Amino acid sequence: MEVMQTDVRVKDFPQFIETLIDQFKSRKFRVGYIKLNKEKRVGRCDLVHRVWWKKSDGTRYKLKGKPRTTDEDEYLLAFDLDKKNKRNVSYARMKWLSVGKKLYKTKHLKTKVKVKEISKVTYEMKKDLLDGNWDFLERI
Repeated sequence: MEVMQTDVRVKDFPQFIETLIDQFKSRKFRVGYIKLNKEKRVGRCDLVHRVWWKKSDGTRYKLKGKPRTTDEDEYLLAFDLDKKNKRNVSYARMKWLSVGKKLYKTKHLKTKVKVKEISKVTYEMKKDLLDGNWDFLERI
């Protein structure tokens, strides 16, 4: 397993994540984060701006033209492809990001964010991530 570490300043982290996602052709990614109630969540997302979309129950939804209510420096606004709705993912509570065939583990400190790139991801690692078993990330 090859691990490469990058240190990013906290205020530059949102731009780092968006350029990381944009450099891949598919533009889809998976993200693991912790909600405010300490629940672990995994989402299959993209950054495509949608005005109309069909929800999972079959109804169509349209954006009303209201501006964004969350701070773009603190939250990633992504569209969850499984739940068919928008999600605000907190950069501070983001634990990992999978783009292309690479996994990026994030660790937040006061002034910087440590991002570790894991290039060789095994099937067992991917299965553990999707099931919510993130304990092995602490050992990396």
